Amino acid sequence: MTFDEALKYFRTGRAIGDALRVSGSRVSQCRAAGGFSYPMQCVLEKESDGALVAKRDDDPAQPMKQSA
Repeated sequence: MTFDEALKYFRTGRAIGDALRVSGSRVSQCRAAGGFSYPMQCVLEKESDGALVAKRDDDPAQPMKQSA
């Protein structure tokens, strides 16, 4: 899931932080980094009862795949 998808579902960064049990500044760091780590996405998927889906490809730490 992208940061924007999570924000659309939870509506505020604070609500995302509450779901992840992290501070608002940590949520801001995730936004600046380009999204949530895969483990964080898994927590958000569970907290959203499956409305959001964790995707390894949306993890900003994942290396970019080369396309030919």
